[in-house]
Amino acid sequence: MSEWDDFENRLGAALRQVTDRVFLIVASQDAPLKYVQFAATAELLDAQAPGIDVVVAAKEAALSGAGWAPPSDLEPNWTSPLPRPALSAEYAALAARCVVALRDAFGVESPFQLAYRAWREAEQMPPGVTYNQAQLRRLDPGESGLELPALALGTF
Repeated sequence: MSEWDDFENRLGAALRQVTDRVFLIVASQDAPLKYVQFAATAELLDAQAPGIDVVVAAKEAALSGAGWAPPSDLEPNWTSPLPRPALSAEYAALAARCVVALRDAFGVESPFQLAYRAWREAEQMPPGVTYNQAQLRRLDPGESGLELPALALGTF
C-alpha cells in the first residue's frame, strides 16, 4: 500500500468524526494554500478545494476528473458535498477525491508534508428563540483544537 493509499484510508476514517459544527482543514505545510477543507452540519459534509485563483498552477482537469464541482458565482472553490447519513463507500470516495486534489491537482509530493487544523464551533441559539441564562450555559461551547487522531498528521 502506498503512503497516499494509507492517507486516503485515514482521511476516510477521520471524515466520520467531522460532525455537526466541525471544521477541518488539511494543508501542505510548505504551501498552505494547497488544501482541502471541510465544514459539517448534521445533514451535510461539504468539502472544498481551491482552484487556479488561489493555487495558480493547480491542475483543474484533475479536480474535474475526480468529480469535484467547479467554482460558481456563489462558491469560489471546487466543491464536493456529501449528504448525511453517508455510507462507508461514500466517505472513501470523498477521501479519494481529496487525495487527487492534494497530490494530482496541487502537486503535494507526500502526505507526510500535510498538517491539519480542526475545531467545533460553539452551539448557537436558533434564530427567533430567546434562551434564559441556564439554557445558555447548557449550549455546547465548542472546541478550538479538536483532535482527529485517525489522520495521523501534525497540526498547524
